[in-house]
Amino acid sequence: MAMPMTLRSRYKHSLGAAAFVAASLLMSSASIAQDATQPGFTRIQGETQGAAPPPPTVRTVVRDFREDMRMFIQQISSYARSISPNFSIMVRDPEELIIKRDVQDETIISPARTFMLSIDGVMFDGVFRGDRVLGKPPTPDVQKEALARIQRAKQNGLPVFVFDFAAKPAEINEVFRSADKLGAIANVLPVPENLMTTLPKYPSRPHNENPRNVLSLHDVKNFAYIANPRAWGRQDQFAFALHDSNYDLLIVDPFIGREPLSGQAVATLKYKKIGAQRLVFARADITSAMSHRYYWKPGWTEGYPSFIGAPFPGEPDRYFVDYWDPSWQQLMFGSPQSFIFGLIKQGYNGVLLEGMRTYLAFEGNVEIPQAFAPMALSEEK
Repeated sequence: MAMPMTLRSRYKHSLGAAAFVAASLLMSSASIAQDATQPGFTRIQGETQGAAPPPPTVRTVVRDFREDMRMFIQQISSYARSISPNFSIMVRDPEELIIKRDVQDETIISPARTFMLSIDGVMFDGVFRGDRVLGKPPTPDVQKEALARIQRAKQNGLPVFVFDFAAKPAEINEVFRSADKLGAIANVLPVPENLMTTLPKYPSRPHNENPRNVLSLHDVKNFAYIANPRAWGRQDQFAFALHDSNYDLLIVDPFIGREPLSGQAVATLKYKKIGAQRLVFARADITSAMSHRYYWKPGWTEGYPSFIGAPFPGEPDRYFVDYWDPSWQQLMFGSPQSFIFGLIKQGYNGVLLEGMRTYLAFEGNVEIPQAFAPMALSEEK
């Protein structure tokens, strides 16, 4: 059987028509009021006389998945800062969230200022290497779009971070040179991020190593990203291993297995090897549900609760979610039991919000198996 091409069709196939409608369109009906003097149609004591009344008009409201995503992030930002005013929000791969297109003419573009004012930084993937294949440069049109988005973010005062993928020293050096020229902060992973369990071996010291204290994203000269700290085993081993480095910003998964990193571990991470302060961010995928996360309950599966959709290609334990659904959002922010509250309580300086590209899947603008499959280590022969 051929795999459905879009998330919308996947929902229709797997969850039934009701969930498909909920994920793509909101339907509402409204009756047109009829004048009592309209020819051929009168009512006498509640009974229709003459011609039957016209059927109710069905009004279709198209869901704006981009605005849903912006509003979700803006609400997370407002909630986090109501608890900790200095807590920072960075968004990974925002695509077109930082702009708004004219409804009548999509070539007319305006900055999404309210959205950009609600965040503190942006990160773009695969700008120079590893857009879909490790070490491979993106196509010229893909890179052109990415560079245009970066410039727009910089024009609005946002620090820009670049997250590329390459294993050869020459390719890694090229990424750093290109990012420096662009005025962006780069990190290069030698493997797909889900396999990144340790600090990169090359370069042996952080690019643009910085001896100063780092108090905001504008101070950051380099960063490291650890997607899976489980390889260290114990939290103290993980914390001391990363403490023994001079990166300005550490972005880590807030769990080792199912256990959250302790406040003590986070506090240890906040200092470089040389003793200067640095920032520690947690990564948080806010548009997919994972069966190993603390919020997952027995009996949950595709279609139940209703906000859980189809699994990601190649990742059967990770599911697309209706990120605009209030029940899902309550898991992410808004109460002492929410994900964001937990990060603030544990002492993180901020959060890297991931999963932004999901809105493209709901719009049907991408082919799910290709766009959301894990990064390839090499091109297929």
